[in-house]
Amino acid sequence: MEEKNELQKRDMLRLSNEETNRITKECIHSALVHLMGEKPFDKISITEIVRRSGVSRTAFYRNFSSKEAVLSDLAQQLLSGFTQIVMTAIHEDNPEELYLQIFQLVEDNHQEFGLMLKAGLQRNEYLNVSAYIQEHYAHLDVMTRYAILGWWGALLNIIQDWYQKGMKENRGDMAKLCCRLFPKM
Repeated sequence: MEEKNELQKRDMLRLSNEETNRITKECIHSALVHLMGEKPFDKISITEIVRRSGVSRTAFYRNFSSKEAVLSDLAQQLLSGFTQIVMTAIHEDNPEELYLQIFQLVEDNHQEFGLMLKAGLQRNEYLNVSAYIQEHYAHLDVMTRYAILGWWGALLNIIQDWYQKGMKENRGDMAKLCCRLFPKM
């Protein structure tokens, strides 16, 4: 077997560190989600998050500056999931599949989605869609960005209402509704 040189060893170490950081973040995310199921976000302390996650305070601060940053990171992951679905669907030109995947994403992440709503998703900057659209779609003309912002706002209201009413309608029916409401994205 060939012996690894120092550069190869460092690459392995870096991958190991990246994996460790990913696991640490997941533990912190999970701890915050569980704690938010037990009490309001503003009543949760960093100490509780650290204790519940099983990571050190140093590891917490190596990854996040505050509990708000943890919530923001969770929200950005969800928003990134939505964006990935939208970008794929735009290229495939299959709006019904787009909406099916979006409602599936909400179902799959219903606990996190609900907790973010409970934490005041619309009243704060955790999902500042306008800034996100400005940053990620800066190459588009301003009217197209406004159209995306309007579509996203309407869709988010539908998703929130569907979620808050218990997601009783199946995602296929919700996808068909969105196709009728938004014939062109």
